[in-house]
Amino acid sequence: MPRPDYIICLECESEVEDFTWRDGEIRRANCEVCGNSDPDAFALPEEFEELDEEEEEEEDWGEEEEEDEDYLDEDFEDEEE
Repeated sequence: MPRPDYIICLECESEVEDFTWRDGEIRRANCEVCGNSDPDAFALPEEFEELDEEEEEEEDWGEEEEEDEDYLDEDFEDEEE
């Protein structure tokens, strides 16, 4: 895989151009925004997009769950009266 133009800091979601790429891996990176320098805490843009989509799906799932719980609570309150 060729060296990407930039990577994404997973701590602050900034684009980072100051990194070392070798054998298809991030070897060294430094985020100027938050100071993150852990190579494992950076992602390729494609990987970041996938992570972002997964988080959105999880958020959507959680919202549906909350709506169901509210509906059940309302039904229960009606039965008590």
